[in-house]
Amino acid sequence: MPASVDPNAVYQPVIGLLYIFNLIVGTGALALPKAFQSAGWVLSIVLLSISCLVSYISATYVIECLSVANAIKAKQRREGEEDDLGDSDEVIVEGGRSSFEITQRVEFSQMASMFLSKWGLIFSYISLNVYLFGDLAIYSTTVPKSFMNLLCSHVNSSSVKSSDPCQDWMPSLMTRFMVYRLCVLGFIGICLPMVLAGITKTKYIQLATTVSRWTAFGLMIVLASMQLITDGAAGHPPAADIHSFSSLFGAAVYAFMCHHSLPSLVTPMTSKDSIFTRLMGVYVVVALFYYTLSLTGSFAFDHVLDVYTLNFLHDEHKDMLFTVIDTFLALFPVFTLTTNYPIVAITLINNLNVLRDLLIPNNGRIEEESLLRQENSSDLDADDEPLRASPTRTRSLSAVRYEKRLNALLIPLLVLSLPTIISLLTDNVLLLASVTGSYPGVGVQFIIPCLLVMAARQQARSELNFPVPKRNQSPFQSNVWIYAIFSWAVLAIGIVTMNILVMNSTVILSAGEHAIHNHKQIAIGDAQLNAFIFIIMAAPGERYHVLAQLEHLQSKYTGCGHADTSRYEWLTNHHRDTRASLASHPDLNSFMAIVENESRARTRFNLLNRMIQPCGPPPEKSPLDD
Repeated sequence: MPASVDPNAVYQPVIGLLYIFNLIVGTGALALPKAFQSAGWVLSIVLLSISCLVSYISATYVIECLSVANAIKAKQRREGEEDDLGDSDEVIVEGGRSSFEITQRVEFSQMASMFLSKWGLIFSYISLNVYLFGDLAIYSTTVPKSFMNLLCSHVNSSSVKSSDPCQDWMPSLMTRFMVYRLCVLGFIGICLPMVLAGITKTKYIQLATTVSRWTAFGLMIVLASMQLITDGAAGHPPAADIHSFSSLFGAAVYAFMCHHSLPSLVTPMTSKDSIFTRLMGVYVVVALFYYTLSLTGSFAFDHVLDVYTLNFLHDEHKDMLFTVIDTFLALFPVFTLTTNYPIVAITLINNLNVLRDLLIPNNGRIEEESLLRQENSSDLDADDEPLRASPTRTRSLSAVRYEKRLNALLIPLLVLSLPTIISLLTDNVLLLASVTGSYPGVGVQFIIPCLLVMAARQQARSELNFPVPKRNQSPFQSNVWIYAIFSWAVLAIGIVTMNILVMNSTVILSAGEHAIHNHKQIAIGDAQLNAFIFIIMAAPGERYHVLAQLEHLQSKYTGCGHADTSRYEWLTNHHRDTRASLASHPDLNSFMAIVENESRARTRFNLLNRMIQPCGPPPEKSPLDD
């Protein structure tokens, strides 16, 4: 979530910490319960705790860099004002510790340009821009998905497919996914004028979104807790499932993102005393809040949705109070994210302009800007006829104007179109949050703050000739912490990448008719699908007996109508739920018969996006395996 604070505002530290809390607790919190239920509650608690600690360390690095940047700015001001004093180093020493006071806002990207090399600056802008693109894609998916679920029926059932009609009385063309796509286009149509006009949030809108956020998350925790107390646990998440590490890690990183907006929130505080201790308190509260929200949700619901607020849309509720509460929770992402979307888009447009100048420097830009200034001055000087009559100069000015208009059109078009295309292709919010957090999110939250603090400390020693005061230093001064964060980032990205590769290589779908091991063509409507199942061989003692697996599948899924799920979710749960080596087993045909019987009941089966998922708890081991 972006920060939207008046640059001239000044407020008490408590207000600033509240802003930071609101900055951290955003869209990522809505995807955490689903990630908890998929990855297991023990693994989720451990990984979320690690992400919280690493994110806090990186946040302290950003604040230390902000202090050094203020000292450098103070030195530059003194050099300009007291140039006749001679030695500039004496000036900064005279300023002493006060030079490191955070009084001037220096943005995240500005610090990158001050401390990093050109390639480090390019890496920072690429990471930040890709992250913001992912942010926009998540926004343009969450809002339409929430609105679609309000318009369509049977919201809170795991058996609902995107190919089902939105309402029973609607034509078959108006499927849930078609309505979702129409909502995406409508959402972009509403946000486009706000982006082009440069509209940002006012303090009243920010206050309203803050109140709605606290109300919504409080209601979700209370309602899920009440359901657990009255009905017991409907969900049974495993303790750990390493195959869902990628979605959990990405969602955890995304849930603690705040670093790119910290300078705009910390600088206006009237007092920065004990800022690191206070910030640690914010992180502890956020972590406890995430634990409560995710654990209650993963156990209270049998099937947690990737937008957690949608789990509270109950068709069976007749009480008016519950109807109002459920509708408010479903609309909560619509209100908050719609107001945030223009801010993120405008920030991304500005960053892309800077990145363009870094990657493609325009040597004639200074000359062209000079020509524009000459034109403005010539309007006031009637004697400058030769300058005004020059055809070469006229063409140059026309080219400048054309380039500016082209950039003003193409960059906003790119910023809005790419996330929109992604949203039109998928409505999987957890997938988008996982990818955004796992790759660009790691760069913005882990790598860039570490690079910044290493360079800032070096400049403080060499250029300022004065160490960073202890009150402005991060508590994590040892380089061991920096290298530990680098190692964690590399390890986590490696596990995520391997997890994705393994998941995509486990099940191979082919439309051709190749004979590989045992296979059976499955009739799905008028389409033919050759399913080739390759199971990673497990140790014999860990392999479930195939007959028990088949009996479990048949009793739970044949004809019950809720074995369909997205291909991503099928792949995520495949390792956990399908332990038998079916590819070389004679009972593969029986397994495929169950799949075929289940598939024939699907008249609107989406071949590209949906598969059969044996998603229940695994069966007991057969005595024959012992």
